[in-house]
This record gives sequence, structure tokens and C-alpha cells, in this order.
Amino acid sequence: MSRPREKAMILHGGEARFSRDRLGIEPLLYAPICGGVVLGKTYEDLFATGLVPKRPRREALIDFLSVGAVVFPGGTTFFEGVFEVPPGHDLHVSKGKTSVEEREPLPDATEELGEEMLPLLRERLAEALGEELEDAALCLSGGLDSSSVAAAWAGRGRPLCFVYGAPGARDRELALETAAALGVPPVLFEPKETTTLEELREMLRVLEIPIHIPGGPLPQFRLLSAIAGAGARIVLSGQGGDELFCGYPWHFPLAMKKLRERDPETASRLEALHEASPPFGPMELRLTRRNFTRTASWVNLNDGGGCAALGLSREEAATREGVRFFAADLDDWDALRRHGLTGRSLRYLLHYDHRLANHFGLEGRSPLLADGIVDLVSRLRLDFLYGEGLLKYPLRRLFPEVPESVRLQTRKTGFWHNSPGMPDFRAELSRLLETTALGDLTVAPGAVEKMSPEARWRFFCAGTFLEANA
Repeated sequence: MSRPREKAMILHGGEARFSRDRLGIEPLLYAPICGGVVLGKTYEDLFATGLVPKRPRREALIDFLSVGAVVFPGGTTFFEGVFEVPPGHDLHVSKGKTSVEEREPLPDATEELGEEMLPLLRERLAEALGEELEDAALCLSGGLDSSSVAAAWAGRGRPLCFVYGAPGARDRELALETAAALGVPPVLFEPKETTTLEELREMLRVLEIPIHIPGGPLPQFRLLSAIAGAGARIVLSGQGGDELFCGYPWHFPLAMKKLRERDPETASRLEALHEASPPFGPMELRLTRRNFTRTASWVNLNDGGGCAALGLSREEAATREGVRFFAADLDDWDALRRHGLTGRSLRYLLHYDHRLANHFGLEGRSPLLADGIVDLVSRLRLDFLYGEGLLKYPLRRLFPEVPESVRLQTRKTGFWHNSPGMPDFRAELSRLLETTALGDLTVAPGAVEKMSPEARWRFFCAGTFLEANA
């Protein structure tokens, strides 16, 4: 099942202004053409006009193949001459020329509010679910974000929750506990243990751009197919909770650095509590924090031999404009917060969400990213945002009806962490190196055999992307 294609808009001459929402929930792509501009929500829309050449962008592919960059500076994309309007920006078209201006920046983190705001936050989340919920379904992963959406929906009616996971999987068990606590009979979807090359190729064609995490949204791809098959028209998710509540492990040390400037005693207390129940083991936690705040660390940890296959040193990769934008050297909590919400992780996650929902004829909603919630959360104090040393502490307090096993869980859960086993695609990769422009990018083919599974996945994705857009 798929929606009818949303036609692109073609403008020749005149003046017009187009706005993208503050967090980029709705995509907005454009391509300048001779004397005008073509606009659309998908790359497919733009290319279907016949006015926009379909040419993969070499520099973007190198950034992706080397270390997994998927969002690029200046609104550039994986395609030559096709640009993305950044979140919170306007596209101004005048006499065939385009310019992009920031319209609605994220609110500054003011640190004014605390737990007294929980009743208002509950109310705003319930409102953000939207209307026509009788035709809606929720992807319930067992994580804190989707469980909060389920609880907000349960306060308004009877949520239809779809749970994905193999028997015994931790995410599945947590999701089932949440559903039971809310009095909701879940729809359980048990996946195949493995996937096929054809299924991966189909998913990558739908997503339109490569994906750097092996398997990536494959569980979501399967689950949305089941949701659409059940007759739903709307799908809700907990997308954006980690970015909005600064709930990734790499946010915490920078948040405590900022808090220590005015309240060193509270910062020390929260750090001690955090260390008592960390999201990862000590070594993994240290590497993860550096990985997401230092470009050189990102390159070292994500290269996996991809740089050598491209004829690049790691030092050269770390100086590339696209890599520096995506990985980013960040030593400030406010800058890290903004980059996560508009420059890195959320930006590509929302792209994948939109493409998957659209493909299956669904309207995707991310209630946690409603403007009223963004404005409120941005005003929460750091000592409340990380209360008891826990990431996303306000969400852990928001719905007491959600089981403690979910609310107090410190390990990361979610669909992206529940991918099935991957097939051996080395033979397919060899074919793609011979039949697509991937072979031209790979200056040391012998290095491909020595790459890590993560790097081979990137090369497989890029080759599939090139083949689909040949």
C-alpha cells in the first residue's frame, strides 16, 4: 500500500516564500532550475518532473562511506543540485533565484522551571496527539518515549499499540508490561529472525538515501507494514524524546559542566547518582561520549576501514566539511542540544519516519515534538532535567501509571536497537563495486574485504543507492 505521489511544485518567475517547521518534521526539498525552482517533499517528487537531473553527489557519498555522515551543511543532500531547507528556515524565491533564511530558531534553554510543570506537560502531550485517534496506531517499543505517548493516549481513550519483538527480547517484554499496566491489549508482531537482501534493498529504495546503522529502521519498516495492513491511517511514535529531553549519554557530562558553574554541589551529587546507574559500562560510556562530541573520535570509531578503501587517511576524513558538520566538535551543552535537534540525529530520523509512513499510506505523528512541548521542555532546569542522575528525568516522573521497569530503565531501548540478523552481503557488495559508480569511489578494492561489518554495510547501502539512481 502506498499513497498517491505528492506532486512537486514548479515555479517560474514571481515571488514566493515557503516555511519549514522548527524541528523539520515535514520535509521541504528544492532544486533551482533555469529561471525557476522545483519544490517537493521527497526526492521522487522532484525527479518525477523531468526537470531535475538525478545525479548522486560524490562528496556526500565519500562523507557517508568514510564515517557514516548522512546530514550535510548548507542544505546540501545526497543529490547534486537538490537542497533541503533546514528546520526553522524559510525558502524565499524571487525571479527564479532562491535564498534561505532562519525564521524560527529553537528557544534558548532558560532553566526556569521544575517539577511544578509536570501537570502542564501531561496536558500538552495529550493535546499533541491530535484528532481522529480512532484511526490511529502507536509503535510501542518499550522505551520511555513511546510508553509516555501510550500513557497520554490512555488518558484520552483506548490506544491501539503495536509491539515488535521476538519472544524474550527485552524491548518486547517492557512494551508488554506497559500495555498491561495501561489496560491495553497490544497487537504483537513477531518478526522473522533474519532478513533477505531483497527486503533490505526494498527498504533502502523507500528511504531514498543511505543509512549508516546496519539494519537501521528495518523493524519500523516491518511494523508500519503491519499497521497499514490493519487499516490504520495514522501512526504515532515517541520520536524526538531523546533529542528534546537531551537524553543521550553524551549530553550528561556537558550538562553537568554547565550546572557546576552555578551549583557545584548539585552537579557533584547528580554525577555520583548517575555513575551508580549508568546507561553503559565505563569504557563504552567514555567512548560514546567522545564519539558524539569530537570529530576525530567519531572518525576513529566509525571508520572501520572505509577510509582506507577510499584512499583517505583518518586525518583527511576528519577535515572534510561534511564530516565536520555531522560529527561536530562540541564542548557546550547548549550547542550540543541544538545540533541534536536540528543538525544531526533527529534530522535524518525524521526523514526516515516520513518516508516509511508515506510509503505505507500513513500519516506520521511525533507528539513529543509539538511546539508547546518544545517550548516548555526548553525552560526546564538542569537539576530537574537530570534529577536523581537519570537521563530524561521529567518523563520518568510524568506518568506514574507506566511501570517502574520502564520508567527507571537506564539502558537504551527502541526499534533501532532491535534489528534482526543481517544476511551476508559480501557477494552483493562485490557485484555493486563492479556495476555501479561505487567502484569508481573505491580506490583500494582490496581494503573492502578487511572492512568491519559496519563499514561494509555503508558500502552496500551506497552501492544500492547508486544502482537505484543510475
